Amino acid sequence: MLVWNQLCAKIESADTRHHQLAAQFEKFANCIAQQTASKGFHFKGIASSLYLERGFFTTTFASRTLHFVFTSVQKVGGGLEGNVKCYLKREVPETVYLPIGEFDFTGNGRTNLVNPEDDDHVIMNDDIPALYLVLHFIHESLSQ
Repeated sequence: MLVWNQLCAKIESADTRHHQLAAQFEKFANCIAQQTASKGFHFKGIASSLYLERGFFTTTFASRTLHFVFTSVQKVGGGLEGNVKCYLKREVPETVYLPIGEFDFTGNGRTNLVNPEDDDHVIMNDDIPALYLVLHFIHESLSQ
C-alpha cells in the first residue's frame, strides 16, 4: 500500500495523463468524422457519429455498426496508456457487442499497431493513418 502523499501524487498524475490520452482519442475520432462527412470522401457508404462525452464513436458500413471505445489503462511501469477497443454491435436477436480488435497508444498518438508497408507504428491522430486504422477494423468486421 502506498503512503498518503504517494497515493495523492499517483492519482493526480493519472488524472492529468488520462486527459492527455482522451485528447488524442478525440483527435482520432474527429479525423474520422471530418473525413466521412466530406463530400469528396472516396469510400462510399461509411458514416460516423461522435459520442465523445461517453468515450466512444461509431462507424457504420454495410449494415455493420462498429463502436470505438476509449479507456486508459495502467502500464506495467505504473503510468497510463490509452486503449481503444472496437466492437461490432449486433441487434438481433438481442443487442450484443462482439469484440473485433483493439490497440494501445501513447500520449502522442503512437499506437502499438505496425503498418506492414513501412514497418512503422501507426499514428492515430493524423488523417490517413486514422482512416487506415478504422478501415482495418471495418475490414475485420466483414467476416463477422
